[in-house]
Amino acid sequence: MPLLTLTSDIGNRDYLVSAVKAELFKVNEEFRIIDISHHVPPFNYLQAAYVCRSAVKHFPDYSYHIILVNLFEKKPTQLLLAFHQNQYYLCADNGLLQMILEEKPEMVMGIPLDEEVNSVPRKNFWRNY
Repeated sequence: MPLLTLTSDIGNRDYLVSAVKAELFKVNEEFRIIDISHHVPPFNYLQAAYVCRSAVKHFPDYSYHIILVNLFEKKPTQLLLAFHQNQYYLCADNGLLQMILEEKPEMVMGIPLDEEVNSVPRKNFWRNY
């Protein structure tokens, strides 16, 4: 069964991480989800890249790494799905992917997001930081 990792800047003071996991389990109840960190400082792409890059090398080939950094400040128009060195990456199209990989991915594709649909719950959580 697929191994998924989650890295985010949303903390764990509220329901958001559990809501993301619940949505993933709706897709497939057998997903194995591992939290890398949910305490990446907001807007700190260098720290996010370091945390992801350092963790990913320890995961088995063909793991999926979902990176939810800076998704709430401005909703991205697309997500990027990349495959590189036998790992899959999913993150916003905000420059973070290139920082994590430090090179051009072997394969990358854009997944457009519907502007009318909120893909994640909305709340003003920035005041908690």
